Amino acid sequence: MELDLGHVEDRESFSFKEGFTLPSHDGGENECRATVVADVTRAGSRYLLEAKIGCDLRTECSRCMNLFDYKVNTDLKIVFQRGEKVDLPDEEDENDFVFFPQADTFLYDIFPRVREAILLELPIKYLCREDCAGLCAACGADLNSGECGCGKNEGDPRWAVLNSLREETENRKDPQKREE
Repeated sequence: MELDLGHVEDRESFSFKEGFTLPSHDGGENECRATVVADVTRAGSRYLLEAKIGCDLRTECSRCMNLFDYKVNTDLKIVFQRGEKVDLPDEEDENDFVFFPQADTFLYDIFPRVREAILLELPIKYLCREDCAGLCAACGADLNSGECGCGKNEGDPRWAVLNSLREETENRKDPQKREE
C-alpha cells in the first residue's frame, strides 16, 4: 500500500486491496481483507490524504465459537508536509502529520496506518449477532440452534439460597403469585 506522492498534481485518487492477518483474542490470528479508497489533494508542499477503509475480518464468535465475517468501516486522514518541520495548529494532532525532510522523497507506505485504524475499531468481544445465546455450560451445545435438553441449565446450585430469597421477596410484593 505504497503511495507515490510525486505524481500528484492537484488531486489524485488511489485504491488498494490487501489481505493480512490481525491478532485474535485467543492468541491466534484472524484473516483480514482490507479495501482502501483514498483521495490525495495537493496544496503547495502539503498533501492531504483522506481515505475510507473497509475490512472483512474472518473471526470466531466469543459466545458460540462459530466462524463469521466481522465488518469494519473507518476513515483515515493524514497530512504530508515536504521540507522542514513546521509548527502545527493547536487543534491538529502530530500523529496525523508526516514530514518528508527531503524534497525528493515522495513514497510512503500507508499499510501501518491502515492496520492501526482497523485495530482501533475492533471490539473487545466479537459477536456473530447481538442476541447470540452462546454454548451450554454443561454439554457445549450451540444454544442458537435451540435448547440442548441436557437438563443442566438450572444454574449454579451455590446461588440457590439467594434465588429462594428473591422468590420470597417477589411473592410478598405480588400477592397473586402466592396463590399460584
